[in-house]
Amino acid sequence: MRFVIALILSFALVWVCAKPLKKHPAPFYLGAAALLALYFWGTAVNIHGEAWSYFQPLMQRCALAFLLFSIVMFVGVLNERNPLRAHLMPIRRQLSILACIFAVGHIVFYSASYIPRITSAFSGNLAFSLGLAALITALMAVLWITSFQVVKHGMKALTWKRIQRLAYPFYVLTYVHLALLLMPSALVGNTVAVVSIAVYSAVMGAYVVLRSAKALADRRAEATAPATELDLETAAAA
Repeated sequence: MRFVIALILSFALVWVCAKPLKKHPAPFYLGAAALLALYFWGTAVNIHGEAWSYFQPLMQRCALAFLLFSIVMFVGVLNERNPLRAHLMPIRRQLSILACIFAVGHIVFYSASYIPRITSAFSGNLAFSLGLAALITALMAVLWITSFQVVKHGMKALTWKRIQRLAYPFYVLTYVHLALLLMPSALVGNTVAVVSIAVYSAVMGAYVVLRSAKALADRRAEATAPATELDLETAAAA
């Protein structure tokens, strides 16, 4: 159910609110920060209720953030002439920033759970989980900061592009991290965990296939470009 809710909210952002998000992103950022503050408050006072049971997982389990990150990543593998790419590309940066804001809830919640156990964190699965989480958080911070226009404009274009390539390992590692968190519950038959892993795996699998296909197509285009140019020169000379 939380995936369906996250899907509806994401659809509203990328379709209904695309133009205002592009022109006036600040109110959306503030709204996301307000939802994050609501999550922190509700967690602190241990609030309960049916509405809260739907809202809390969106923030705590990173469902909404992961889906927004997925949209950002999928835009990059769509064909240049794809109308969906044309619609989403102008708000890709804004969606990335929103996803980072929503991900903070997940990071803070689990940091508060693991930090008290730091003395035993350097052995076994806990050490791997903490190390992976720290790496993902560092990558997200770099991508988040460089997504703002003021930072981007202060950097060389080539440097900025190279930094943005960190999005690929970040996205893959995020999936691995979420899968590892859900796996213990899934192994004991928790339906929500099983469905969540299945959905995340399907999304990641589709992305890997599309990204690989695009990389192969780009390489073929580069390989055939010189031959095409030579043919044109020969035709012109004739």
